[in-house]
Amino acid sequence: MTSWEFAADHPELSEPEAERLIRAHGHDPEEVRQDLAEKFTVTAELFAWLGY
Repeated sequence: MTSWEFAADHPELSEPEAERLIRAHGHDPEEVRQDLAEKFTVTAELFAWLGY
């Protein structure tokens, strides 16, 4: 499964899921939250921010 297939199947993450994914990639969730604002838990937006 690719990241985009995952995003299509799971269009939105919970805040704890998003934070866990962000930390797993070595980033600070607050930094990402500031950049993405209300799109913080939107899977496709988060993956794009992470560089997928």
